Amino acid sequence: MRALSLPRAAQPTAEAFVKGLVTTGVLASIQKRPGRPVLDKLVVRRALQGGAALAAGTVAAQAWQRQDLGRALTAIALGTASVMVLEQWMKETKEKQDGQEKA
Repeated sequence: MRALSLPRAAQPTAEAFVKGLVTTGVLASIQKRPGRPVLDKLVVRRALQGGAALAAGTVAAQAWQRQDLGRALTAIALGTASVMVLEQWMKETKEKQDGQEKA
């Protein structure tokens, strides 16, 4: 099986996303119940948000070092939007499963 080949610029971003996903997922899973990790929707939501935030932060930091303010601000805006979309999407999913209507 052939490995997926990402463009050179996307590799650090993808790597940062996975690092953020795993790191935040591990922290969120053990913070709820120390000694007994939990994997639920809240942990998944936080893990995805952590991945998105770290990937955006990585791109913003790299752009900042290159003095590319436009790209840095775009990365921050897209990262913020991603975290907000994940928050809303996961809340709506929970509400539908609980049988509650959106306010």
